[in-house]
Amino acid sequence: MFWKRITVANHERVVLVKNGRFRSILTPGEYRIFTLPGVSLEIERHYIHRLVFQSRWADYLLAERPEIAERYFVRVETNHVQVALIYIDGKLHSVLTPARRLLFWRGSFEIKAEMVEVIAEPELSSSEIDALESMTGLSI
Repeated sequence: MFWKRITVANHERVVLVKNGRFRSILTPGEYRIFTLPGVSLEIERHYIHRLVFQSRWADYLLAERPEIAERYFVRVETNHVQVALIYIDGKLHSVLTPARRLLFWRGSFEIKAEMVEVIAEPELSSSEIDALESMTGLSI
């Protein structure tokens, strides 16, 4: 019988995996996890200031544990004719190209996505052009 102590800082989240199976996402705090001999315990540490959740568990969480995905992430997904203008705290952060998906950590940032249909509405509004120009430093 073994106790594993895990400390999660304020700016972190931890994906907890036992014997290759997802168990939970740990939020800031101290945890004592009981494991028997022969039990594999893995932790995947994430820093939420990096904003995007990049993990082998992303597809699993969306498909099999949607309640957890909804609680911890903002999902931005485009179809084959869309791009998404992604704003963090009101400033254009990035552009997501067609047929892509990103998961952003929920937390101290306001994350919004504006979807643009590149086939049906191929023109950008003047505010979208201004945001892209300020992001890239180029005139469009």
